[in-house]
Amino acid sequence: MQPTTPKPSPALLERINRLDGCAGQWILDLRDRDCRGYDLHHLSAGFSAAGFGTIKDPTAALEFCCANRWRDCRLLFSADRLNDDCSWPGGYSAPSIYRSNARVFRGEFRRELELADGDADGISLDVRYVSEEMLETLDSLEGYPLISEDDHSELELELQDEAWVSWAAADWRALVLHSLADHAPDSIEDPEDWAETSLEPVTSETLFELFRACCDQSSTYWQEESDGEQWIDLKRAASALDLADLKDLTGLALLPAEQEWRREPYPWPDGSSDPLAPALA
Repeated sequence: MQPTTPKPSPALLERINRLDGCAGQWILDLRDRDCRGYDLHHLSAGFSAAGFGTIKDPTAALEFCCANRWRDCRLLFSADRLNDDCSWPGGYSAPSIYRSNARVFRGEFRRELELADGDADGISLDVRYVSEEMLETLDSLEGYPLISEDDHSELELELQDEAWVSWAAADWRALVLHSLADHAPDSIEDPEDWAETSLEPVTSETLFELFRACCDQSSTYWQEESDGEQWIDLKRAASALDLADLKDLTGLALLPAEQEWRREPYPWPDGSSDPLAPALA
C-alpha cells in the first residue's frame, strides 16, 4: 500500500493567502538540494521538481514542501517593508523606514524569529512558524508602511550622527575655514594657513553647535537620499555664517574689509597713534 502524501493543512493554506496579500517575495529554499533557492516572485517560468512538476506559486511550493515532509526544503516569505539588507544593484542601503521596521519587528518577535527567520534577504519568514501577531503586523504595513514613528525618528538621528562623523564634520570645518580665510586682513600672506591656525583651538563640539545654529538660520535640513544615506546641503548652511559667528568661534578681533583701516595708526589729540582696533595675531 502506497504511503499517503501529506497535504497542506487548512491553517497553512490560510496563512499563505494572507501573506500573499502583502508586498514581498516568496522563496522556496531547497537548502542542501540547491543552495541558491528559488525566488518565486522573479522566476516567472517556475522550476521543475523531479516527480512533482513545475512550481510557480507559493501554493504549489507549499504542496511540494509538504509532499517532501519539509526535508531540506522551506517556504519563506520576505516582506518588502522588513527588508533591511543592502539593495541591489549597487549595494545601496535600504530605506530607513525598512531598517526601522526590521529592527522593531525583531525586537517584538525575538523569540518567534529564532524559529521563523529563514536567513534570506531581510527578514524571511518560514511560513510554518508565522504567528497571528506577526501576520497582523504585516497586514498593518499594507495600510501604513511604518511600524513605529518613534523608532524611525530615532534611527534617522542615528544615521545623521553617522553621516556627521563620516564626512559632514570634515566638510563643514573646511567651509568654515574657507569663510574665515575670506576675512583675513591684507597683511596676512597665506590666508588659508592663517585660518587653519586660528581654528586649531576650536573643538569639534563647538563647530557642531555652529553647524546646528546655521542650519536653523538657513532652514537647512537633513534628507534621505535614494541610496538610503542621510545628506545635508552644507553650502546652504554655510551661507548663514557671518562675521559675528567667526568672531565668537575664534575670539579674533575680525573686521569687515571696509573697516580694516581701523587697525592702522590713528592720530589721537594727545599725540599718540594707537589704532582703533587691535591687530590680528
